[in-house]
Formats: sequence, structure tokens, C-alpha cells
Amino acid sequence: MAKLGDYLPEVPQLVNQMTEFNSQLNLLQLMKANSETSTAPTLGLDHVVNTWVRHQMAYRQQLVMDIQTITYSVAEIRSPLGHITSEVFRRGVKLIPKVKNPSMDEKKRLEKLLLDCNIFDQTLEEVFRQVHYDINCIDDGFVYIVKEYKSDENNKLTSRVKEIRRLNPALVEFDLDTAGLPKNAHFICPMHREEVNEKPGDCGVSGCDHVLWPAMYKYYHRNQHIYLFDGEVIHVSKFSPSETYGWSPILTIFEKALTLIGMDKNIYRYFFERKMPASMVMVTTDDPESLRRERSHIAAQTRIDPNYIPMVAVSSRNNRGRVDMVRLFHTLQEMDYLPVRQEIRERVAAMWGVTPAWQGTPDAFGGLSTQTQQLVVMGRVVEADQRLFHEKIIPLLLDALSVEDWTIKLEQPEEKAEATRISFAQQRAQIANQFLQMGFDVKLKQNDVPIDEAEFIIAGDPVPTARMQGEQTAMALEQQKEQAEQMKLQQEQMAEGGEEGGEEGVEEGGEEMEKSLNIDEEAIKTAVEKAFTPDFHAKGPDKERDIDKWAKKREEKAENRAYGFKDLGGNPKNYQKSWVEDLSEQGFSSPIIKSVTDDGSQMWFSQNNVDYVASLSPSGIVNVEKASFTPSIPSVSYNPTGSNTRNNKDRKSNSYPDENDEED
Repeated sequence: MAKLGDYLPEVPQLVNQMTEFNSQLNLLQLMKANSETSTAPTLGLDHVVNTWVRHQMAYRQQLVMDIQTITYSVAEIRSPLGHITSEVFRRGVKLIPKVKNPSMDEKKRLEKLLLDCNIFDQTLEEVFRQVHYDINCIDDGFVYIVKEYKSDENNKLTSRVKEIRRLNPALVEFDLDTAGLPKNAHFICPMHREEVNEKPGDCGVSGCDHVLWPAMYKYYHRNQHIYLFDGEVIHVSKFSPSETYGWSPILTIFEKALTLIGMDKNIYRYFFERKMPASMVMVTTDDPESLRRERSHIAAQTRIDPNYIPMVAVSSRNNRGRVDMVRLFHTLQEMDYLPVRQEIRERVAAMWGVTPAWQGTPDAFGGLSTQTQQLVVMGRVVEADQRLFHEKIIPLLLDALSVEDWTIKLEQPEEKAEATRISFAQQRAQIANQFLQMGFDVKLKQNDVPIDEAEFIIAGDPVPTARMQGEQTAMALEQQKEQAEQMKLQQEQMAEGGEEGGEEGVEEGGEEMEKSLNIDEEAIKTAVEKAFTPDFHAKGPDKERDIDKWAKKREEKAENRAYGFKDLGGNPKNYQKSWVEDLSEQGFSSPIIKSVTDDGSQMWFSQNNVDYVASLSPSGIVNVEKASFTPSIPSVSYNPTGSNTRNNKDRKSNSYPDENDEED
């Protein structure tokens, strides 16, 4: 008998799929009926990652210890890490209040913790230094907050911090289950930590009803695991933060680190051990015995006289004598030892952002600007490391200590100079003043602060300059009116007990003052507009200067500077021209002034061998005429500035005596 499946082979598969679909649909309807909420599944680590993490835990302790050994052994790695740690904590740890009136009890507890934070009498700064070194070396830093738990009568748990310790990263593991989820593998009671359970619930110890807490970490201590809660351990990763462990930067430069170790050992053997000679001399000769005797003779002569110059003869009967020197070691220059080591040092230090300026290599500074840039880069690296403590470690630590009014701060390593801080404060004040002049509302953000920490808050809208000046003028007028009213009131009070004449004087003075206060508003507006010089916000076309006049004025000033003329200032209306300038304006370009009369009414000058007489006045030269000279003897006529000259007869007969003539 044939089956239906023989004719329709796909039917059974479809039936199975329908059955599975119905079962899933029924399950969804059942879940919807039982609950109205739904939660997405919590994903643990990927299977590959979780498997790798679980397997590598068997070797993590040895791996971390090897990395720590390399870090402390290689100077090129330990030096930059030491510089970073020193700069981060160079100015120490400081307590800063967060509120106006902080609690003094909290301050005392924090001060005690800063000086002694564990049973080994370590300071909090020393613990932070250890953790910081682990972060830069292993990329995993663990801070252990040792708490003491107490249960009261109402079965309520309280805790207080007893110690703050640093945990070795080689001995700390994340407590993960098979699905890669934390806080899901082991559960313990805070009051009975020796009892470890694999399922959540209540404590099984008689008389204890506390709920079991999930464990987040486990610490391998003296061949046993100690399970720790999430609030007891602070984990920080810097380079490769992930759900669990970080990735050490030493693994990235592992080959370079091993190269540096090998180079150090090579130099040690080269200079210290010297188990084999540096070179060897090979002599090709037919008479080795003679060479041996000669070598002994040379050695003896050299011991007697260190300055002895040996002479060696090599037999060459067969023309095959030869001396070769074979070096068994290469020199450091041949191996390029120093450049290679310098290159590796820079690459290793760059992993942590440490510049050559901090490694004592002045040849790599590259000038003042480059050195300044290196200091800036190093400052940013230090600031980033301090943020790890300010944002991840210190807040959780203060929360565990129940401290709300104080905080712990790592000071900036590059403190600002006093002049720099004052300069910054002046710049902030100038900017605030500019906003105030623009019409904004400016006020201090916080009162009672140092001058270098003063900050301003800007609010409101800008106000035009003309409007501000008008408001200021109106305020001044209001003040004048108030002062006038006060003066009038005082005069009335003083005149109440006086005579009538005095009263009339007061009334007349008041009337005059009232008249003086009746100022025309249009006149005020005109005065404000004349006094106001518009800027680029409110300048109109009527206020623009004439570009032609401005260009002509610049040209005149340039000519004056070229000829050495200086502007003496003053009112140009009172400027008095010189005689030469007056003559130049009348067409005499190069006059030569000969003399001026005693009364200052005439001036004798010449131009181009022609004599002229100018009539003078207080305002300048009135007119100019040609000069005519009339001698006492009509028969003799001459032009003093002309080409004809006087002879000896003329000298004696002339009414004008010569300076050289002798008196009778």
C-alpha cells in the first residue's frame, strides 16, 4: 500500500515546520499572558574570547610577572614610566572642598587616610603610585577597598572602610561563568565569606538571613581564592579598556624590549667578559720557526723599552709570504649600535607619549619651539593620566568613604607663574568690560574667590551706543533735577526763620534754577548726536569722511615729511607767512634778501641780478618795485649789482665812503 509521503515527499517536512511554529507561537502567547514586560538577553563575552580568557588565566600569572620583570630590567622602558609617574604626583595629593561650609569631620577622616591608609602604613599617594605604574605597565590597575561590615538589630548591613590596598594584577581574575557573564558564578554572604555558593539565595548559616551577594573578582592568595564584591575593587584600564582585562603595551613592543636586552648583554660581554681575543694575525711563511723566535725577541724588547719599534722580515722564497689580520669582533660604529639603540628608545618612549626632552637626550630637542611643543605634549599625557584618578578612582573611593563635602585632587604639574595668572585675570576683566560697554548684563559667577579664579556671566541683549549715551544723558539730567530740588528744599528750610527779603531772594533763586532746568529735549538730542561718533554698527552715510580731502591731506603730510617741515600745531588762522613765502607767491622764486630798513618798512632784495624794493607791513609784503639808486654826483651812475664797477676816482668822489678810506 502506497503512502502519501511517497507521492508528496515534502509534506512531512512542512508538517514538522508547522508543528514547531505552533509550539513557538503557544510559548509566546503564554509569556504574554503571564507578564507584560520583556527583557533582551544579557550577552556575556563571545565564546572565543571567553574561552581564550579562561585558558590564558592558567598562564596569566607568569605572563604578568614576566612583563613586570622586563619593565624593571630595561632602562628604556622603566625611564619613561618613572617620568610619567613622577610628573603625575609631582605636586602631591590635595584636599579640595566642594561646598561653602564643608564638614570638618570628613576632612579629619580624609587627612588620616592620606597619611596612613593600610596596615603597612602606606600613604594614599604611595598606593596611587603603585596603581598608576600597573596601569602603564600591565594596562590593569586594581584598588582594593577593605571594608568592615556590621549587621544591626533590624538585620541591616552597614560598612566602613578600614584599608586601601593595591592588588597585584597577576593574582586578580574576573569571576565569570561558562557563558562569560560576571556576578553569576559564585555568591557569598558579607558576614560569612568562607561560605561560597554557586546559586543565589539566602545565607545558609544558622541565624543569618542576609541575601547572598554575587562575586565580581577572585584573588589568588596563598593557594586559595578570595572572592571580592564589585564595590570592593576598582579596576582601571588605560590603553585597551574592555569588559575584562586590558592589553599591556609591553606586548606591543615585546620584540624591541628583547632587542634592548640582547644589546645590553652584547655590550656586557664585549667590554667585561672578553672570553676570546678581538682579532688574530695570520702569517704565511716558509720558516715558521724563525717567525716564532723573532716574535719572542720582539716581546722581550718591548718589555724592556715600550717605545721599541720592531722590524719583522717575512720570507718570500716562493713569493707567497703574506700577513693578514682577522678581526673576530665588529666595532660599535660598524654595527651602527648607537643609532639603532636611539631609534628603539624613541619608539618605546612614544608608546607612552614621553618626548626626548624628558629622557635626557638634548641632541633630540630640535630648537626652542620644538622643545616647547614637547613639553606641551608631555603635559597633555600627564593630564590624561590624572583624569583616570579624578574620574574613575577618586569618586568611587569617596563614595565608599561616605564623603560628600570634600574631594581629592592631583595638582597640575606645570603650575602657572604669578604674572601669567594676573595676565589671564586682566584679560577676563577686559572682555567683561567690553561686553558691559555693548549693553550686556555682566555679573560675577561666584563671590569671594581669588583674583585668578574670578569668572563672569554674560546675559541680556546688546544695546546700541547712541541709546546708551542717551540713557546716560537722561540719567545725568535726572540727577541734576534731584540735586536742584534738594538744594531748593534746603534753601526753603533755611529761609523759614529769615526776613522777607531773604525769602524773596530764595524764591528768585529757585525760579532761576527752574528756568535753568527747562532744557529743550531737541537741543539735548542734537548735542548727543554731535558728540557721538558712530562705529561700524551705527555709522551712517552722513558721518563718513570725504575720501578726496583725506587723500589730499595725506599727500600734503607726505610732502612735509619729505622736505622736513613739521606741523607746529595751533590755530591755522593765526599763521604768519615769511617774507620768502610772500615773495614766492608774487612770482619771485629765488629772492636774495640784502637788507631791511631800521624801521622795518622796506626790504631790499635781488633776483637774477635785478634789485627790488618791497614795502613791508605787519601782515606781510604789500607791494614790490624795482630799486633805483641816486648818487650825490650826477655824472657818476652805477648799478651796485650790475656788471659795471667803480674806479678809484669814483671811490674818492662818491658821497658813499668806502670802509678802506682813511679819514682826514
